[in-house]
Amino acid sequence: MADITSRQLIDEAATRVGNLGIGQTLNADELAYFQRSYRFLLDQLAEDEVLTIGDDEAIPASWAPYIATLLANLCGPAYGVPFDVNTKLGTEAILRKLVRGKETFERQQAEYF
Repeated sequence: MADITSRQLIDEAATRVGNLGIGQTLNADELAYFQRSYRFLLDQLAEDEVLTIGDDEAIPASWAPYIATLLANLCGPAYGVPFDVNTKLGTEAILRKLVRGKETFERQQAEYF
């Protein structure tokens, strides 16, 4: 199974928003904005129990288009693209289906009595 990095995912989201063209790179401010929004998105997905990413350098490629869509939807208003709640809900439903019943490889927290 192929993996991608968080930077590749951020570049994909920036392309979907229309901020990044072929052969271009994000400037420092734009990269910081997308990275911050990416962190916010991952926190929200974890709190909503949609999915948790254990390693930002090994994100399953099958999740990538959906996470990039959510990130683009979240960052879109800063670039003139309105936030769409239906995109958010539909994409989260797809991610729930993809991760249902799969290992997350997260460390278990021991609970002592």
